[in-house]
Amino acid sequence: MRITVVAQTIGVILRYFALVIMLPLVVDWIYGEWWESLGFAIAGLSAALVGEGLRRLHRKGEQLIRVEGLAVVAAVWLVVACFGSIPYLWSGLSLVDGLFESMSGFTTTGATIFTDFNRYSRGLFFWRGMTQWLGGMGVLALFIAVLPALAVAGRQLFFAEAPGPSEQRLTPRIRNTAIALWSIYAGLTLLEITALKVTGLPLYDAICTSFTTVSAGGFSPNPYSIGGYQKPGAEWVVIVFMFLAGANYSLQYLVVRGRPSRLFKDEEFRVYTVVVLGFSALMLIALYSFSRNLSAAYMGADTTTQPLAGASFFDLIRYSLFQVLTIVTTTGYATDDFNLWSDQARMLMLLLMFVGGCAGSAAGGPKIVRLWLLAKQAFRELMRTLHPRVVKPIMLGRRVVPPDIMRSITAFLLLYILVFVISVIVLTSLGMELITGITASIATLGNIGPGFGGVAPMSSYAHLPTAAKLVLFLNMWIGRLEVMTVLILLQPAVWRTAHFRERTRRSVLT
Repeated sequence: MRITVVAQTIGVILRYFALVIMLPLVVDWIYGEWWESLGFAIAGLSAALVGEGLRRLHRKGEQLIRVEGLAVVAAVWLVVACFGSIPYLWSGLSLVDGLFESMSGFTTTGATIFTDFNRYSRGLFFWRGMTQWLGGMGVLALFIAVLPALAVAGRQLFFAEAPGPSEQRLTPRIRNTAIALWSIYAGLTLLEITALKVTGLPLYDAICTSFTTVSAGGFSPNPYSIGGYQKPGAEWVVIVFMFLAGANYSLQYLVVRGRPSRLFKDEEFRVYTVVVLGFSALMLIALYSFSRNLSAAYMGADTTTQPLAGASFFDLIRYSLFQVLTIVTTTGYATDDFNLWSDQARMLMLLLMFVGGCAGSAAGGPKIVRLWLLAKQAFRELMRTLHPRVVKPIMLGRRVVPPDIMRSITAFLLLYILVFVISVIVLTSLGMELITGITASIATLGNIGPGFGGVAPMSSYAHLPTAAKLVLFLNMWIGRLEVMTVLILLQPAVWRTAHFRERTRRSVLT
């Protein structure tokens, strides 16, 4: 492992990341919050100095080998979370809380430490939304798109960070692919800002909400999330863009480029649509029954604390679609405290927490394509039980899925469940209630945000023990990098192999 090459690549990224940190400083200046803006100045200056120091460790740009690419990706997400936490520390959060909030932002988890939203500046809320916007498409994908200096290492970094089981490029050059994806991403953001402004949201709230919708993040400047605005029109806008955030952005780019048929021919997108509509129908049935029971219980009483008690059928459709999409796309918004809903509704949401969106989307979780292919493999094995000699390849659309892809999917899901189980065991051993431990674990590993029990949507993670926050911090990091990137680097054999290859390469050259 060429540590200097890895460090130099991180330094190049960190220098330009310093400029990004400075943007919320302008927002604080606009609102006259001068003292709060110093936190961003300190963070930007610190990142620039450290980045320049790392960049000087190795002057010559070289192609990264696979392991070095994985190391850069894993390290960059940790480094940007550390420097991104400085504004939170300046605003009064503890070290662990600041790191938690920063990692939750960049990984688009949306799990928050904030309890009193009045304590913090407009620039800090803008920064929360901006971290999710950066993390939704990928921090490295952005810098690959804008920095020619990363062109040499672009392929290894891009595919190590990209979510999903396959390497898909839109153009022959990786840098152009990154530009294409960020173009559609930025375009959708501008469209949502405009649509939310039309529905009556203030411009600042429309920007912050759009940042965290297209990124499937879920942070909101409103303490009651989207439900706090009490604007059904805005909720419908968010529903549309959450659905798009959970779909493959590469596919959306092809649609914009004049190939709309690709959308409906894509098997994963069709399955994604069926999952959303199917679970929304089941949720509607569960909420309809729950709403009628509430209406009977609250007859003649004030129902402002229970909006479902007086909800119309059309309102229930909106609630159902919104909540299914916010969980399956791992956005984590809320229009109501679903922790108080019926067991049937909560069970549906718990199932969706283990699904996720499409590969190549901003959504977290295991991804629908993996679960769909695993289901096809299980069905094939059932067929082989009846017909041992049958030859039935696993297909995705018109393509045959190679055996190595199926092996990687099986390994990923096993490791994903293993990390989930271990974190639940650790969290419950730290004194957390079982339902809180289970949902906090999957909500952070799947980058969802809210769960049930002590981490319900109208609560926060602030009350959890420090050790639990550190476990969940690691969960968010591992989950965003889809488990394998982090766990591979924990194997000593990988580092020994990389070191051996480097020594062999140098001996050949000399």
